[in-house]
Formats: sequence, structure tokens, C-alpha cells
Amino acid sequence: MVPRKPLREVSTLLQQIEIKEYCSIVVFFQSQGGDNADLNRHFGFDPMQVDDMILSHGHIDHSGNITQLVRRGFSGPIYCTKATFDLCSIMLEDSAHIQENDLNYLNKKRERNGQKKLDPLYTLEDVIEALKLFVPVDMNENVEIDKHIRFHFTDAGHILGSAAVNLEIEEPDKTIKVFFSGDTGRFNDYILKAPQPFPQADYIITESTYGDRLHEDVENTELELLKVVHQTCILNKGKLIIPAFSLGRTQEVVYALNRLFNQGLLEKIPVYVDSPLAISATSIMRKHKESFNPEILEYMKKDDDPFGFETLHYIRDVELSKELNEKAEPCIIISASGMMEAGRVKHHLKTILLMQKHSAHRWIRPSRIFRRSNDKRRKGS
Repeated sequence: MVPRKPLREVSTLLQQIEIKEYCSIVVFFQSQGGDNADLNRHFGFDPMQVDDMILSHGHIDHSGNITQLVRRGFSGPIYCTKATFDLCSIMLEDSAHIQENDLNYLNKKRERNGQKKLDPLYTLEDVIEALKLFVPVDMNENVEIDKHIRFHFTDAGHILGSAAVNLEIEEPDKTIKVFFSGDTGRFNDYILKAPQPFPQADYIITESTYGDRLHEDVENTELELLKVVHQTCILNKGKLIIPAFSLGRTQEVVYALNRLFNQGLLEKIPVYVDSPLAISATSIMRKHKESFNPEILEYMKKDDDPFGFETLHYIRDVELSKELNEKAEPCIIISASGMMEAGRVKHHLKTILLMQKHSAHRWIRPSRIFRRSNDKRRKGS
């Protein structure tokens, strides 16, 4: 087993297992970090010598560089869950689109400075070729890579379709069992099932980037969110901007607002999900109810669409997105990205920073208003 990326880093880990007796190399965990261009271009091994890949989940920091692996000669199967395949189909395309746009802007500056233009890590054409290699399988389905190597996925509860990998390697005198956790979710997730128990293993490889931290208490999250909505939209008659990741966080916020609306606690305020990727991810989430926890499934007996209600509007068109900034009425705008580093949310935040009646709010930490927003507001006052 060979770690191929540096430790003590977020989004830069790759695990490779070499099973030399059977000439099979299994790459578990491939990632692409935003500031790791050099690492992403140099794998530390020849992609043409890799036989198989097992993908734990669809987050772009795990799946994003698969396309370059294929571009550089990898041609084996890429095993993942069915939900992960559906998510990668939209997220890899979105990533390629963002990369090409960002690089066009950067290359114009480089050209003016007499510098050589950079090539993208991968293009949309590379994504299309990579997706042809994906082999979607069911959770807990036994998959035989060859007569000596097999594995199955167990639910990791991190995002839709996320899975831990349970690998069995047959040797002449014994069977070696290796468990790889991938990213592991919470046992009280708002939408998804809790992480599934895994079989006994001889070796455990676990994700531990945030292993020394405790999760926030989320017991009163809905009511805290309602307080912020009431203060911003009802009392102040302002806009509430909620930066949220397209996958996972957006659906959690919408589900919370849906519950509040159905209870009659949420006023009839327009709610906008302004993120094309989030809209596509929500459609995929609707498709994979097998990943939902018992609580939301019980809720869906009364409301079959937890991601839709009367005052909720999904915005794809860029012109309609711009129009939201011109609206004077109180509203809630849920927009990517969750870290406020890119995406449409940056444009929405620009319109509210200098006005006290508006606010930005981070889901799960309900009382925490974004420090950068407040700092900018203070400077402008």
C-alpha cells in the first residue's frame, strides 16, 4: 500500500494498493485541491500501469482528477455506487467548465505579460471519455475484480452515494481484508442514513482530516434559522443570503425551510435556489431515496417532495440570477459556493454588504454571521 500524496493536507490524498502477485493496482482515492496544480499533474506513478480504480464518493476533491488519470492513459474500470456515478456526471462537467473559463481569464493576463499560456488539467471532452469507464454498482454488492480480489461498498453517510470500501485479497494461505473509510458522515445526518457498520478487517485506512474536532450541536438548527429569517426578512425587510454547497448543504437548507413552511412557521417569503449545479444535484437526490434516513422517509409520507414548496423557486438562467440583485422585496437566496470563494453567491453578497437590513447566514452554525460580511459592512459605515 503506497500513499501517493502528502499527508497533513486537505484534498491531496491518494491511496494506491499494489498486489504484485496478480499484477493489479487499485487506486482508492483520487483528489484535486484548488491550490495543488503541480500535485494534480504528477501522480507519482504511470496511469497506464493502473488496472482498476475504486471511487469512494463524488465530491470533486475526490473525483476531480479522474479525468486527467484517463487523459494520461488509464483505461480500466472505475467502480463507484450508482448515486456517485450520477453525481460525477454533473460535477465533473461543471468542474471542467469552470476550469476552462478560469483558465481563459488567466491566460489573457499571462499573454499580456509575455508568459506562456497554460493548458487545462482536463476538458469537457476528457470528462466524456472518463465517464465511459465508470462501473456503477449497488451498495453492499459483491464485486469480483479478478479471481483473487473482490470488494463491496458499505454506506459511509457522508454525501449521497458515499461509500466505504471493503476489499478482500485471496492469498494461497489466507484472505486479507482491508477497510478504507473514505470520508465518513454523521450518525445524525439531516437527510442521509447513518454510516453503516463494516465487517471485521485486518487493516483499516481511515480519513482523519478533522479527527480531533467535535461537530456542532444541530438540535435547534431549524428554530435558529427561523429566528434569522424573521429578523432579516420580516423585521428588517431585507434579503437573507445563505451560501451553501451545491450538494448536501443546499438540500438540507431547503428541507429545513420546507418543514418550517409546512408547519406554518415560515412566512410566505420568496425563496430562491440560485445555482444550476445545486438544481441538478437536487434532482439526483430525489432519485436516490434509498440513501435517505428513516426520519425523512417518514416525513415524505405527508410531503412527497421535501425539496419543494409553494414559495420556493429554482434559478438556472444567469439573467434571472442578476435580477435577484435588483429586487427590493425581502427574500431568501441560497447560492453556491458554500465557502463564498466562487460562484453566484459572491455577486449577491456584494449587494448586501453595506446595508444593515440584509444579512448572510451559515447553515448549521445558525448564530454565526459571516465575519467577512460584517468586517466589510463596518468599513463601509
